[in-house]
Amino acid sequence: SDEIIKLVTPSKHIIISGDYAELQSVFINLLDNAVKYSAENPKIFVRLKNSRDDKAEIFIKDNGIGLETNEMKRIFKRFYRVANLSTQKKKGTGLGLFIVQSIIKKHGGKIRVDSKGEGKGSTFIVQLPK
Repeated sequence: SDEIIKLVTPSKHIIISGDYAELQSVFINLLDNAVKYSAENPKIFVRLKNSRDDKAEIFIKDNGIGLETNEMKRIFKRFYRVANLSTQKKKGTGLGLFIVQSIIKKHGGKIRVDSKGEGKGSTFIVQLPK
């Protein structure tokens, strides 16, 4: 199929309390990055589930440029930008993920990223208390 974003949600609603506009900006930023740093045919997979410790977990997986291990922690730092040829053409301040992480922490949550390396896509995992 030619859909760009596929969403998988649990049968039971998950309710997160927090600032609507701030949380909205978190997910708009993560989805925007997923598309911006993806291949010509972006495929984004979003999954929402209950974690074992009763938190909401949101997985945003893309088929994009991926990350080297040493960059996975750095990308949340202020002004950090991944230094490879495919990102140099992309506009950005290096503040998006720093702000995303700040908002998630303010809501008592965590964010991390997982990638198998350059060219292998990335998965951002957001955990928020319910």
